[in-house]
Amino acid sequence: MPQHLHQSLPAADPVEELRAAASAEDENGTPIYVPTDPARPIGNANPPRRPQGTSFQLPPRPSRLEVERRIAEAQLWIAQRLPLALLNEKARESWGVRNTQTINRYLNLARQRMVEELITDRLRHQAEQIFALNDCARRAMDAEQFSAAVGAFRVIAEIGGILRAPLKAPEAR
Repeated sequence: MPQHLHQSLPAADPVEELRAAASAEDENGTPIYVPTDPARPIGNANPPRRPQGTSFQLPPRPSRLEVERRIAEAQLWIAQRLPLALLNEKARESWGVRNTQTINRYLNLARQRMVEELITDRLRHQAEQIFALNDCARRAMDAEQFSAAVGAFRVIAEIGGILRAPLKAPEAR
């Protein structure tokens, strides 16, 4: 699809947008889209052809399943708190995508899905955090680090919504 037409299309489905994204970019960071023949209409029975004489071979478009796998892999890398440069390098190695704009689309969609999952599964996430903090408090008490245990119990109370008042009472004037 020509670049000027690609930019004007509305992005209804982010997965389809990623499937149609350019896999390479030039030295200025502009995506490389192989132009199609405008004299030949594009349809289901008539896929686009590259003009004669072009030797640039694009990799095939990823399937929806492959896009979902890439998004899940990006979520894992984000959860591991890897630096952006390392995220780009891992994406180039794993996915074969050299276009940083496309990689950023995957990363943004992964972040967005992580936030949506956190919002929809809030109670489950709260329970996981409380369980982990309980274990942390138990180990702190076993090591006789009581201030750390008290801090863990305070955070548990905040997560559970039990503790909403400030810890210190306001000073009398």
